[in-house]
This record gives sequence, structure tokens and C-alpha cells, in this order.
Amino acid sequence: MVKKYIIKVNGKSYEVEVEEIASENKPETFPTNNTQTTQQEKKPVNPKPKSEPITEVSNNSSSQSNIVSPMSGLVIDLKVKKGDSVKPGDKLLVLEAMKMENDIVSDITGIIDEVHCKKGDNVETGETLITIS
Repeated sequence: MVKKYIIKVNGKSYEVEVEEIASENKPETFPTNNTQTTQQEKKPVNPKPKSEPITEVSNNSSSQSNIVSPMSGLVIDLKVKKGDSVKPGDKLLVLEAMKMENDIVSDITGIIDEVHCKKGDNVETGETLITIS
């Protein structure tokens, strides 16, 4: 069975003919914007995708390490405070950049000496966020 449709793309109209092919093995299709996606190809949408943990360390001296921001962004959560003990892999804070949540983690063992930011702060690339000694 052939069906005729008029489709508008970027304000321009196109007349198209679509032939329906009956097959029990074909997946049902769902139109999305200007493309079609099969039911098997549809993936769940996550509004705030999570990325792999990020750590960038700048050494002051042999006794202190600064955790610096790897990118500009917004501090949306602090996981540590001054005096807390941390070990490699411990989450220090969550930085939102380009609508992605980035876990900033420690790659050393130590004590939080100073927290240089607070929840809601906008930080720049290379800015010191936390000092660990």
C-alpha cells in the first residue's frame, strides 16, 4: 500500500510516497525529528549524564597537593570538609560543566587541609579547589 505525505523540512515542503511493507520480523519504527529510530535502537535519555571521575593535581611541595579544576564549571556538591581523611578514588566534589556532572576525586592519601570553594561557586580551569596534605 502506497501512502503520500507532505513533509516540511526547514520550512520547505516535500511530497513523498511511502510504501508499507508488511513483515513480522521488522521492528516498529518511531519518527523523531527528521530521522527514524527503530524500537531496538532507542536508548533511555539521561538529562544529566555522568562522566568518568576526573582528578588533576598540582603539587606545591612534597607535603601538600592542590586539587585544581580541570575545566570551568559550577560546584554543585562538596563531599569533603577541612580535616577529613581521603584516599585515592575518594570523591571530593562534583563539578557541573556543559550540563555534565564530573566527579573530582583524590588520587592521593592525606588530610583535607583547605577547601577553597563552596557549593554554588563558579570555578575556572586551573583554579585550586582543595589542598590535601
